[in-house]
Amino acid sequence: MILAVFFPFVMAAIVAWAGLHLGRRTGYLAALGFLPALLLALPLSGMPAAAPLRETVAWVPTLGLELGFRGDGFSLLFATLIGVIGTLATLYSVSYLSSKERFARFYAYLLLFGGSMLGLVLSDNLIGLFGFWEMTSITSFLLIGLWHARAAARDGAIKAFLVSALGGLGLLAAVAIIGTAGGSFNLSEIDLGALQASPLFIPAMLLTLLAAFTKSAQLPFHLWLPTAMEAPTPVSAFLHSATMVKAGVFLVAKFGLLFGGHPLWAAIIVPVGLATMTWGSYLALRQTDLKALLAFSTISQLGLLMSLYGLADPEGRFGGTVHLLNHAAFKAALFFVVGIIDHETGTREIPQLGGLRQVFPVTFVLAVLAALSMAGLPPLGGFISKELFFEAMIHHGLPFILVAVVGSALTIAYTARFMSVWFGALRHPGNERPERPTDAILAPVALLVGAAALFGLWPHSAEVLAGTASAMLQFTEYHPHLSLWHGVTPALVATLVTWAIAAFVWWRRHEFAHIQQRLTPSWNANTAYYGFKEWLDVVATAVILRTQGLALPSQLRFSLFAAGVLVAYALLRAPQPLGLEWDFSFSLLLILVLLLAGGVGVVLARNRLTAVILMGLTGFGTAATFLFFRAPDLALTQMVIETVTVVLFLLAFRYLPGIRSLPRTRPQYITDISLAVASGVAMFVLVLASQPSLKESIAPYYLVNSYKGGGGNNVVNVTLVDFRGFDTLGEITVVGMVALAVLGLVRLGKPGQQRTELDTSDPTANMSLIPTRQERQELRQQLIEQGVLPTSAQPRTSVRRRSAGRKQARDGRKP
Repeated sequence: MILAVFFPFVMAAIVAWAGLHLGRRTGYLAALGFLPALLLALPLSGMPAAAPLRETVAWVPTLGLELGFRGDGFSLLFATLIGVIGTLATLYSVSYLSSKERFARFYAYLLLFGGSMLGLVLSDNLIGLFGFWEMTSITSFLLIGLWHARAAARDGAIKAFLVSALGGLGLLAAVAIIGTAGGSFNLSEIDLGALQASPLFIPAMLLTLLAAFTKSAQLPFHLWLPTAMEAPTPVSAFLHSATMVKAGVFLVAKFGLLFGGHPLWAAIIVPVGLATMTWGSYLALRQTDLKALLAFSTISQLGLLMSLYGLADPEGRFGGTVHLLNHAAFKAALFFVVGIIDHETGTREIPQLGGLRQVFPVTFVLAVLAALSMAGLPPLGGFISKELFFEAMIHHGLPFILVAVVGSALTIAYTARFMSVWFGALRHPGNERPERPTDAILAPVALLVGAAALFGLWPHSAEVLAGTASAMLQFTEYHPHLSLWHGVTPALVATLVTWAIAAFVWWRRHEFAHIQQRLTPSWNANTAYYGFKEWLDVVATAVILRTQGLALPSQLRFSLFAAGVLVAYALLRAPQPLGLEWDFSFSLLLILVLLLAGGVGVVLARNRLTAVILMGLTGFGTAATFLFFRAPDLALTQMVIETVTVVLFLLAFRYLPGIRSLPRTRPQYITDISLAVASGVAMFVLVLASQPSLKESIAPYYLVNSYKGGGGNNVVNVTLVDFRGFDTLGEITVVGMVALAVLGLVRLGKPGQQRTELDTSDPTANMSLIPTRQERQELRQQLIEQGVLPTSAQPRTSVRRRSAGRKQARDGRKP
């Protein structure tokens, strides 16, 4: 399992380099990245008799953190599914992508996403699960925005990332609550009794559902999925058939073991899932773009899966797993079919297409089989899983089955709309007859359609796989029998009613489309999203203008006030009393007086030089404090910093405004002094409050191990170089960056520096940048020619030249 998770990341680095040389053939190398995931089918075949696999990787051993992976039947099934769809999508992309595509970047992103998804479904550690969850959001952002030159691709990527980030915050809080209340951050070791007894049980459940609904595009968070269709078709097939959108479904299935016993779990998930299913089908029926139709179809199918897993009973989990398999097969196949149509005809618009069966006969057969499975018609696998869905809804009440029937009828109707491009007279935008797709691009479609047909014609295959996975989910044995014919059952009656409603909707499709048009609301999830985003931009701009545009003293007032509020909250939450173990000596008292005098003096100073000198008192007083507490290295560092600071102030004096140019009223003086005193006292008290909770000193460890472990007699040097080497490297880096910044500031305005380029779009903004008279005259002439300045703005000639001109005119000569 560890190899299956991390091998795609290794291959991503390899193809990022190899793609620069291999071009299109990089796809064949990238497909190998999913090979370990495909091999997980071998241990899956031994489930559920075999015990779940368990593997761990040390993450932060000193803190006891590890990445734990657990391969139960459901996780292994999901991982194998990711490997299969990932491999087929990668091979399909070799023939689909343009020769101008950046293959290195594309396949690296695809493998990074695949590895993130595999880590998510195989993680047993909640912290690792959250980390991989966030990685799927980031990598999907990169994939959706792959063609970033398109505004629609950028918008789709940002929208998907923002919605997923909202769910990610919810999952982070849920993981913290579950791990703390459950006594373990390993999902398989959580104490269910302790978790259910916790007062934060309900908040953890709601936060988990927020994460699942955002990732799996449930109402009202479904808005991101249609715009994510701007990604290349192989990406859409991979993300929306078996991976990203199924992450929320996976979370509900797995965490149903924790929350499924609570009635609120099903009371929220099942209605939301059924509403999403029906609304997604309704919106799919009105689409004119084939890919957009499949996008809303995915929303509908995700609602179906959510409602099944939300039931949290053996029947629902088994039916959900069967449909999970079917949906991955037929949806990926249909996306590939749409890619072929777009690739060969140059469009996906339904009104511009027709009779495509005449030029794509093989693709037509594959499309019909995949579409029949999506519609839930026999003898494909979708029919069997739809029957299981009806049975589960019938057992939970009449309202559930009524909504399920309506949503399923609309599913058949939009499937018929999808198939309309294959019938009638041949119609496409191009003048030439489209070329037939190659065998290489048809092979992945054929394999997926074969799987969908296999699940229908040989239901035992789906029965075994789904039974193994659902048994792991519920920790009990459940062995239903799948068949195309179970006799006349309530589910069969619901199926017949569904077909009748679907036939009526398709027969009256023009009237239905007119009704849809008239019922279109003026607002929807997208308008709410863009409205909120615009409002947020306005608020952010207003806050920035009111804070970041202020003078530095005003910004410091805000910062100190915010810090004081946080410190006050921390002190109120502190469980232990203040600890004060210092023995105040006369020397320490003198240092304290020095510090206070410096601070008060800076506030009362009337000129800059005096303020800098008095500020140095506080710095050198701090160094004296370090010496008093036997920290000579810190004292030396503080003295160097104070010296450099004074030098910097002196160098920058000519660029800084005087103290009197920033006048302060008496109330501002009082406010500033109060803020300074309050901040100092608050930080002092915070340090005292944290002392009792600190563990015993680690100084003896350094004294003992400096020579033996670091090979040095100077404990301070060994600590800085060996024990805290990376910390020291970071500090050196920061100091170097500051030095470069100071060098740039000091060199400003010196002779010999390259002049700033003129801004030709606004010449009036460049007057202060032109140092020579000739350049000023040239710019003035340019402004006159552009009509920015009047003709009277010509430079005046000198008095001597005007007098000479008048004398020449009197003499009759041409001036």
